[in-house]
Amino acid sequence: MELYLNENKNIKLSRFYTCDNIFHSDIDLYDADTGKIVLSFKKKVIDDKYYKLNSQVIKYSKTYSSNRGDAAGVTNVKDLQKGMEHWKNYPVEVVDKNGSALPDDHEEVTSFIKMKNGMICKRKRSNQVKSQSIGGYDKSNVFPCRLTNWTARHLIAYKSIFPLAKVVSDYYFSYFPDYWLNQYDKYSKSPKDFVIPDTNFSTLTINANFRTAAHKDKGDCKDGLTCFTVIDEDDFEGGELCFPTYDIGLDIRQGDLVIFDPHVIHCNNRLKKDGRISLVFYLREKLHNCENK
Repeated sequence: MELYLNENKNIKLSRFYTCDNIFHSDIDLYDADTGKIVLSFKKKVIDDKYYKLNSQVIKYSKTYSSNRGDAAGVTNVKDLQKGMEHWKNYPVEVVDKNGSALPDDHEEVTSFIKMKNGMICKRKRSNQVKSQSIGGYDKSNVFPCRLTNWTARHLIAYKSIFPLAKVVSDYYFSYFPDYWLNQYDKYSKSPKDFVIPDTNFSTLTINANFRTAAHKDKGDCKDGLTCFTVIDEDDFEGGELCFPTYDIGLDIRQGDLVIFDPHVIHCNNRLKKDGRISLVFYLREKLHNCENK
């Protein structure tokens, strides 16, 4: 099925939305004004054998991170405390850099935090969510171009994602060769040690039961598309991938593939039952600027 829809410009980043218009079968969505692809949803195209990732990868997906920005929503004490509930010292207040409490209606997605012992954390944080990145990363204000720290320490586990990544990349090429080739131009100029071999990707973000708020994937390649699939650990319910500016939700199950524009706002419906591991394959936009040794 092909759909051409107009985009609703009133959706706000970092807010949670629910999409009621859920699709359970193949669909290609295009923006009615530009004619550009928004998403392509393909059911049951990936064999289950490719989802047999190293157990360390799955375990890592279930650890907390505090750097997901808009996707983690507006900062609040409850979500900042996740994973720290039994610590002696844990977040008790969202504050500004001077230690003054932020108002209840603040809109910050990264904030300074006051701990129980009165200390103000020097680094701003997002809400705690189970989301981690594996593979290559481009230069930031703090770190050089690199494999992520976990990746460099778990190379055998990292390599277990290669077969799935290749299958996904091959499907991407078969459906959208022009986008794939545009992206491959940057992939081919990126350091070989920082990309996933025989694919068009550098990085996998893997999320465990993570309901994302409305966000865009700013670091993804602007000339290409991003690919998305899931592992179903326990017949999860809900958690549909949503594109709220078009009021479209996708019921993605293991074996399904979504290829989409990561710079279009997206989020998730609420999970009704856990067991959903999402896998997001993409190329970092600036990785080709790294020194290619």
